[in-house]
Amino acid sequence: MLRHDRISGYIVWVLGPAVAFDKDSRDSMQGLIESGYCHALMAGNALATHDLEAAFFRTGLGQDIYSQELQPLGHYNHLDILNKVRGAGSIRKAIKTLKLKDGIIYACEKHRVPYLLAGSIRDDGPLPEVIADTYAAQDAMRQYARKATTVITLATQLHAIAFGNMTPNYRVMEDGTVRPVFYYIVDMTEFSADKLANRGSSQAVAILTNVQDFMINLWNNLGSKYREAGA
Repeated sequence: MLRHDRISGYIVWVLGPAVAFDKDSRDSMQGLIESGYCHALMAGNALATHDLEAAFFRTGLGQDIYSQELQPLGHYNHLDILNKVRGAGSIRKAIKTLKLKDGIIYACEKHRVPYLLAGSIRDDGPLPEVIADTYAAQDAMRQYARKATTVITLATQLHAIAFGNMTPNYRVMEDGTVRPVFYYIVDMTEFSADKLANRGSSQAVAILTNVQDFMINLWNNLGSKYREAGA
């Protein structure tokens, strides 16, 4: 399905920060973006902040993203990267001035994949690109919900429910055919999936696992096929 929608559909990912806390899952998401399996990315301030933290400090919430070992004063790292990005004026400028070379947001910027960061009152910073006005963020997200043919949400209960509420069950394609919109919620707890279903997202399919295993297995499958095709 993802191989089909990579060419003929519109794949939207909705990410929580847990995707960036592990090196392998972060690398997998970067690979999917670079291989064309992501047409738009929805997230909050935390995902982008910790992904940029990983690009600059190699940590996520102060832990080494590969070994998971706590780093000295690492709990300040996400605040430091926030200040550096805000000082640069934008994420794009910060990537250039800080010479960042990897990551989810880096891949989006490099391949011109649109990403939308919706803010909340809990946010540190936030990053310059974060839309702090909830209603403005909601309106901005709707344009991607209307285009979506497949939506995959990872470890983000509130964003999954929010995007699910605005995603239609079907899509009328340009040639007039009607097709379903596939919606997947990947989370450790069934509460998130149940809550999404209870809010009316009847097409949502739950995958109850940790996002690191999901991302690595998905990329190992899709990535190998992508490389074999020489794309």
